[in-house]
Formats: sequence, structure tokens, C-alpha cells
Amino acid sequence: MLPLIGILIIGGMYLAVSARLTRAGRQVLDLEEERNNLLRQNAELTSTLAELTSPERMLERALALGFEPVDPSTIEYVLVEEYEEPPPFVAPRPPASTGVGEGTLSPAYTETLGAWLLRWLGLGGGGGE
Repeated sequence: MLPLIGILIIGGMYLAVSARLTRAGRQVLDLEEERNNLLRQNAELTSTLAELTSPERMLERALALGFEPVDPSTIEYVLVEEYEEPPPFVAPRPPASTGVGEGTLSPAYTETLGAWLLRWLGLGGGGGE
């Protein structure tokens, strides 16, 4: 009787695991289908945006809104006195940078591989200084 109960318990566990696995597989298939639908919608929206922002279409819309092409000789520029151009952008240095000796190696890294190997083997080499 005990072996029969053991077999039933193992069979029940097998069925429970199989049911979970089947549910998980179905969820994966549903998510893949949703992903494909979203990719298709994204491609359609990208195509629509490209069509709406094409130069010909933009020119049509501008003309419909009352804009018209400008003649370069009719453009008036306004000069502002005492205007100073902003300084050019300079990227900040990394936090560990000291700013001294830009582009030079730390003294700890000036020994060559050959000098280190000779020093390690005890055949000489003063340390690369």
C-alpha cells in the first residue's frame, strides 16, 4: 500500500509541474505575440512619421498655414549691442583627475616590462627610473 501511495504522490507532483510548465509556455507564446504586434505597430508609426515629415509634405503644410518661401534679400538681421558669445563647451575632467601633468603616466607605471622582468629575475635593472 505504501509504494502505491508514493507513486500517487510522485504522479501528482509530476502533473503539477507539467501544468505549471504548460502555463509558463503559454505565457511566453502570448508575450512573443504581443511583442510582434508592438514591433509591427512601431514600424507602422515610423512609416507614418516619415511620410508626414517628408519635405514635400512639410512644404504643403507650410503653404496651407500661410507661410511662403522667403527671398534672401528680404531677410533682416538684428544686431544686439554688447552681446557676448557664450564660452565654448569644455567637458569636465574625471573626478580623480588632478589636472597636473595632463597626459603623463603616474610614476608608478614608468617601468617597462623588460626592466621589471630583469628585476624580478634578479639579473639587474634599476627599476626604470
